[in-house]
Amino acid sequence: MCVKSVLLPVGRRKQMDKSDIAKKVKECIDKSKKRNFKQSVEICVNFENVDMKQADNKLNISVLLPKGRGKEINIGVFADGDMNLQAKKLSKYVLDKVELEKYVENRRNMRKFANSCYSFIAQADLMPLIGKKWGVVLAPRGKMPQSVPPSADLKQIFERLKNTVRIVSKKNPTVNAPVGTEDMSPSDIAENIIAVINGIEMQISRDKFKSVYVKTTMSKPIRLL
Repeated sequence: MCVKSVLLPVGRRKQMDKSDIAKKVKECIDKSKKRNFKQSVEICVNFENVDMKQADNKLNISVLLPKGRGKEINIGVFADGDMNLQAKKLSKYVLDKVELEKYVENRRNMRKFANSCYSFIAQADLMPLIGKKWGVVLAPRGKMPQSVPPSADLKQIFERLKNTVRIVSKKNPTVNAPVGTEDMSPSDIAENIIAVINGIEMQISRDKFKSVYVKTTMSKPIRLL
């Protein structure tokens, strides 16, 4: 789906065209000092008159980036049997039930495993165990696994998750989200930005947006609006 514009509610509720966003993205990338690694591009959305401590205002959403995220991410899997074998062809971060329980004996190893992956999926019948034993580590990170049935096509799920970003709010009225990498076209990144803004707006109304910035990993932020 082609998205051309988004109404960003900063100042005078100006409708910013996709091409305008792309110009700002290009400016950001051009001004960013080149590094010896591929920098991510992210946006920061600041809110006003929103108490992020209130349950209704907390953000914990996933947004599919229409143009992809521009780089690979690690996906962890908790599964037994055939699903375990299938998962090992797609990820090196795979634990069966026995291994899952073994990790519980060492909280440090649990945290290390959790931090190694951007997101997780789990065989449906393992979810109660994961919630009980791993919830204390995964939940605060916003990484509780997606439950999948035994017949699920893991390859298809992996492809979708690799292009999906999580947006999780904390106490401060601001959220950050990756929207691509510096080697992607500004137009594609702009389309991803619009998708993220639209996703956030489904939970927090646009009149609560204060400002929106774009930046690379190491650059100074540039205000979109």
